[in-house]
Amino acid sequence: MIPIGVKESCWTLCILVRVCIAALWMATGVSVVTATMAPSLCFVPAASRLAAPARPRQQQQQQQQHELTMSLDKDIIYHPPASTETKKPPRRERYNGRYPRNFGDKYKEHEGDADTIAKVLAKGMTPAGRHIPILLKECLYHLGLSSQQDDALQSSSSISSQPLLVVDCTLGYGGHSSQILKALGEAEKGSRLVAFDQDSLEIVKTEERLRAVLRELMNMNMNMNGTGPGAGAIPTTKEEEIIFTAVNQNFSTLASYLRETDQLGKVTSLLADLGLSSMQIDDNSRGFTYKREGPLDMRMNTDSSTETAYHLLCRLKPKQLQAMLAENSDEVFASEIASALLEKKGKKGANAIVPETTVELAERVRDTVRPLLQDKKQQQKKLSSGAVKKLLDSTVARVMQAIRIEINGEFRVLDQLLEDLPHVLVPNGRAVFLTFHSGEDRRVKKAFKAGFKNGIYSSWSSDVVRPSSKERRDNPRSSCCKLRWAIRSDSKDASVADII
Repeated sequence: MIPIGVKESCWTLCILVRVCIAALWMATGVSVVTATMAPSLCFVPAASRLAAPARPRQQQQQQQQHELTMSLDKDIIYHPPASTETKKPPRRERYNGRYPRNFGDKYKEHEGDADTIAKVLAKGMTPAGRHIPILLKECLYHLGLSSQQDDALQSSSSISSQPLLVVDCTLGYGGHSSQILKALGEAEKGSRLVAFDQDSLEIVKTEERLRAVLRELMNMNMNMNGTGPGAGAIPTTKEEEIIFTAVNQNFSTLASYLRETDQLGKVTSLLADLGLSSMQIDDNSRGFTYKREGPLDMRMNTDSSTETAYHLLCRLKPKQLQAMLAENSDEVFASEIASALLEKKGKKGANAIVPETTVELAERVRDTVRPLLQDKKQQQKKLSSGAVKKLLDSTVARVMQAIRIEINGEFRVLDQLLEDLPHVLVPNGRAVFLTFHSGEDRRVKKAFKAGFKNGIYSSWSSDVVRPSSKERRDNPRSSCCKLRWAIRSDSKDASVADII
């Protein structure tokens, strides 16, 4: 028990200490001391722990401190300097699986990542957005642009003593044309290359790529003081256009173009690679492949008013489609496939249910042909699942090939080129054709054989040149390629009326 007098003395002492601390607070303005000292005053009665009324000087200091804090917050937080703003780069779109499968998702291949491209090539595949030229050395050799000679060509007079005019009928990615430009660097001054391509999407990118190659070659020739194109002068855009010209037209207009530019009958070498470019096959939005979902388009020139594959199927009748499949791809099951693709449901006279995508078309062809394969082969030998899949995929490829040929008029423009070829070439001029299916090869073979018989061509390739086993392994898309060549005769008055 604490005596009453001692307790009152302690309270009085505590009140005095509190008054001293309050005076210190007013002098310094440090408000955090309250939180520190408050626990030590827990034994003070509630009545004596009431906050003292704020004095004018204390209120003024607190107001100044509050205004300073708000001013700093306003300047730093709400109005940051413009230079400190940083935008995060947009994230790339995600794709399903570990590796990208769609053409647009393969960003590393599009950006030219060396490691990724090397891995793709090592697998025997073609990087997205690129094309591997087929039979490159053989093409240059039979075009007369290679230094090699063989017994079959030694009898032909040389055309390398004059400026060369080379025509590439199908520019594509420019794999053949880039090597042709390098060969022209060793030819007579004034040699030039004219390249045709109807694909307006790809020709712009290829032309830019080849002009960079040309500028590099011209600079090399200038530094070495050689005799090639552009030697001894600073490369200019005008000189580049003279040496290399890209024409956004179908090669069926070749003769009219050369006539308008006063070059008809002056072509020393002509190359026609009749296959699709890998950029077109791999891009599923173009509709050339059945392996990925895409619209039924198949147009080489997307800017033209040519109807798409879907619209073609919508207007054809089964008999017309059957005849087209038999003519363009030698399809055995043409009748059954035509009926399945243009099948009608509902009442008589209703419109056909036409597939709208490449995958839908492929599935309908497979469903139609699968039972037919089993009926055809059941008496001979039972097919394995792998063999059936291969046969079904081949059938789908032939159906899409037939539709593509019809959409782009490929046989018509090829016949036109073969008809104009004798008028286009200079005497002893050379022509090389790369074909990829029997319909193309038959036409080229027939034209060359008839031309040789009528004296239009001095020699031609009765036997086709095929890719080596190494090239077929490195580039499986070259497996079905055939090369045929012909050399224009010396005679200028040979008749060409009976060639086609």
